[in-house]
Amino acid sequence: MSRRTLMWAAAALGAATAGAGVAGAAAQRHAARRLALRPDPYAGEPLGGRRGAPVRVTADDGTVLHAEIDNPDRDDVAIVFCHGWTLTGDSWHFQREALQDAGRVVVWDQRGHGRSESAAHGTYGLPQLGHDLRAVIDATVPEHTPVVLVGHSMGGMTIMRFADAYPELIGSRIKGAALVCTSSGGLGEVTLGLPAVLARVSRRVLPAGLRAATPRVLPFEGLRKRGRTASLIVEDLLAFGPDASPTAVRFAEEMMAATRLDALTGFLHSMLTTSEISPCTPLADIETLIVAAENDRLTPVEHSLTIATKCPKARLEVIPTAGHMAMLERPTPLSDNLQDLLTRI
Repeated sequence: MSRRTLMWAAAALGAATAGAGVAGAAAQRHAARRLALRPDPYAGEPLGGRRGAPVRVTADDGTVLHAEIDNPDRDDVAIVFCHGWTLTGDSWHFQREALQDAGRVVVWDQRGHGRSESAAHGTYGLPQLGHDLRAVIDATVPEHTPVVLVGHSMGGMTIMRFADAYPELIGSRIKGAALVCTSSGGLGEVTLGLPAVLARVSRRVLPAGLRAATPRVLPFEGLRKRGRTASLIVEDLLAFGPDASPTAVRFAEEMMAATRLDALTGFLHSMLTTSEISPCTPLADIETLIVAAENDRLTPVEHSLTIATKCPKARLEVIPTAGHMAMLERPTPLSDNLQDLLTRI
C-alpha cells in the first residue's frame, strides 16, 4: 500500500467509523453538553438486555452466526428481524417487546457484527447477505411456519437480496416484509447533508479508501478506539434526529464500536459502489411495508419512495422527526406499523 493510498484509507476509515479528528475539541464539548442537556425518555431502559434462546447458525461458507428466538414454542407465525450496518439484533429491543405476543420472534447478528463470527474479507458484501438470511430462517423457523421479514438499513437490503436469490420462497413461505430506512440503490450519491463540494469529494475518495483499507484494518483499530468521543457526536448528528434520546445514541455507538472493522469497511464499500442493490421484483407480490424517517441523512426518504415505485402495492409510512435509527428513536410508531402489517397478513 503506497503512502498516498494509506492516507486516503485512513481518511475513509475516519469517516466510516466517525473516528478521531472528525470533530474539534470545542465541537466535541458543545455536542457533549447538548447530549447531557437533552431530555432522555429512555434513561434507565436496559437496551441490549433482552435475551432469547440462542441458536448457532452455520452459513453456507461455514461462518457461524448468532441468532436468538423469543417464544420458541410458537409455530403459527415467525417474525425475523434483520439489523442494519454496525448494529446487532439488540437494536430491535423495543420491537421485540412490542411483539412479544405476536408469535415466534427471531433476531440475529450479521457476520462480523455482535456475537456472530468474523468471516473472510471477500464475504463482507451485498452478495452474501441473502444467503446468510436463508441459513438463519432454515435454522430458526419450522418449515411449515409462515415468515414475516423485517429489516432496517442494511437489514432491508438483506431482505431484498434474499428475495432476489430465492424468489420461490416469496409468497409461499415468506408472507410479508417490512423495509425500514433502507435503500435499493444509489447510496453512493447520498450527501449526508454536506455541502456539494465536500459531498463530491467524499464520493470519489471514500470507496477507494475503503477498498484499499479493508484487508489492512488492524493498524486503524487504535485510532478508532481513541476516537470514541467524536464517534458519539457523529452518531448523534448523522444517524439520529434532532431530539433523540442520549441513551439510544450511546447504545448505537456502542454497537458500532464493537463491530469488526473489516466488516464495517467491507459492507460499506459494497453498499456505496452497488448502483442497484435490488429491483425488488419478488417483493411486489406480497404484503410489504416501507418505512422512512423524515430526518434520515443516511438513507433519505427519497430512497424509500424509489422502493415504493418498485412495489406499487406496498404501504409507505414516514415517521416524523426521526432519523435513520427510527426503531430506537421512535419505536412506538414503527411497532404499531409492524402490528398492522401482521394483522393485514
